[in-house]
Amino acid sequence: MQNQKFVIRFDECCVRDKYGLRRIEGTATVDSMIRLLDVADLNANPREAKVGDVTDEIQETLQSTPQWFQFKSKGILIAAGSCIARERNRFEVQFDDGDIEGILDGGHNLLAIGLHILSAAIGEENQKVLRGIKRWEQLPDIWRSYRDKIEDVKSTLTFFTPLEIIYPQDGVQGRDEFQDAVLDVARARNNNAQLTEETKANKAGYYDVIRESIDPKLVDQIEWKTNDGGRIKVRDLVSLAWVPLSRVEEDLPGKSEFSITAIYRSKGACVSAFNKLMESDEISQKTKGEIRELVHPGVKSAITLLKDFPKLFDLIYELFPDAYNRASPGFGRIGSVRFWDPTKAKSRDPKFLSAPPHTKYYRTECKYDFPDGFVMPIMWALRELMQVKDGIISWAVNPEKFIRDNLDDTMKVYYGMITMANYDPQKVGKTAASYHLVANDFKSRLR
Repeated sequence: MQNQKFVIRFDECCVRDKYGLRRIEGTATVDSMIRLLDVADLNANPREAKVGDVTDEIQETLQSTPQWFQFKSKGILIAAGSCIARERNRFEVQFDDGDIEGILDGGHNLLAIGLHILSAAIGEENQKVLRGIKRWEQLPDIWRSYRDKIEDVKSTLTFFTPLEIIYPQDGVQGRDEFQDAVLDVARARNNNAQLTEETKANKAGYYDVIRESIDPKLVDQIEWKTNDGGRIKVRDLVSLAWVPLSRVEEDLPGKSEFSITAIYRSKGACVSAFNKLMESDEISQKTKGEIRELVHPGVKSAITLLKDFPKLFDLIYELFPDAYNRASPGFGRIGSVRFWDPTKAKSRDPKFLSAPPHTKYYRTECKYDFPDGFVMPIMWALRELMQVKDGIISWAVNPEKFIRDNLDDTMKVYYGMITMANYDPQKVGKTAASYHLVANDFKSRLR
């Protein structure tokens, strides 16, 4: 909500300016909620709002007992760079910094209110139109399409919304205190929603370097915060980031809490360790309140290599079955492996897929579908293809070429570990010996 300005009118309100932050509490009119929805986004909210039981219940209240909505709902919390009092309980709200200002809490309330208003504006065809809205990000375009009709029906809507606005005291010190407090306020208000470690880290800027490093084709497909709908989980990327981070020679914060098998068996532990790393003053510095920017050159160089990992994961996933079969025929007979055969697409045999599978990141069509536990030890071994010069991590060889040239020979060693694990990808992925075996094999082939 960068550089946005609009007017809120309260039915009743209370202004508090005694403390480090100024705060207005009250019940906002329907007209004010419409103006908020005209400019709103949820960038400042740690969680993404999506349609579900919560929004359904809110809409039911707005439809059946709108007079009680202000008592049933905790409402919406807004952070604004400035809030100027006008006459008749009106306030001019200005958003200056989209990173920390906007909707801090109440995204599901705002989504439900928007759907309720749209339903009234669209009329009989509303179910067909609104059925396609599953998440907040799908609302604004439809909202703008029916904005004229919304104006026509707003006088028929009679609910009030609990609304809080926090904004800085005057002066530089007031602004500094505001920036310092906003992220903590957002976290505290969202604790009831069981905010994930990834969501908190994303809001604090810990993942900005990953976002900047990753292929732009994938950025919008990553679930950076809870419920935002990405098919790729950010914790998968954070876990893989520990492969190059393990080559940083310093004793990094969080490194002692990380173990090599965690990239498969405990991605939550990888996230916690990464958060501890990024919140350290040795590694990052505060820019806006609690939002931090990575400044450690070695760590930055390691995470920059992450841009290659989705492509390398998919490559290994594609090559793995044939490499295994050349080492020991029978990959398709492993219990956890399924495969695509167009002549048996309608078979009831669970070994056969009804449609071709795809690789995890770039969705390349392939033949076999099998668990990541077989692949992760090879992903860990990529660390052996890196070099450290003056504290900076980089590739010592072309990793894609190395994999294509050596995976068959590596599999002659690795398939024995799979056999000893009784072909169980869980055991393979959770056994440190698997990781050390492949890493040592990669290392030997560099000589």
